[in-house]
Amino acid sequence: MVRPLLVLAIVAAAALAACEQGDQTVRVAAQDFRFSPDTIHLRADVPARLTIVNEGREPHEFAGPLLTDARVRLLSAPESFRLLPGRSMTVILQAPPGTYPFRCRVRGHAGMEGTILVES
Repeated sequence: MVRPLLVLAIVAAAALAACEQGDQTVRVAAQDFRFSPDTIHLRADVPARLTIVNEGREPHEFAGPLLTDARVRLLSAPESFRLLPGRSMTVILQAPPGTYPFRCRVRGHAGMEGTILVES
């Protein structure tokens, strides 16, 4: 019998290895009060490592349908998508073609948003 944690560890290791082979790595800075870059281009169905770094003085949150869409495979995800200043998180995912908006849901951060364009 294969243990679920072992399977998860193997899948995560494979995803990390794929990303380390130069597939797709994107760094997004959450700043007061914008994301940089605010438009991200990814290739469809190829593992992507998305690292969000809070470079601001305020807490920020990374939220959007990319993280909840059933068609998107989250290969590795953090425990929380809310970031305190100076903290970062990494999500490894594979997504089908589409447009995926993202935003900060912290009160008072209206307009802090961007778009991930996944192209075939």
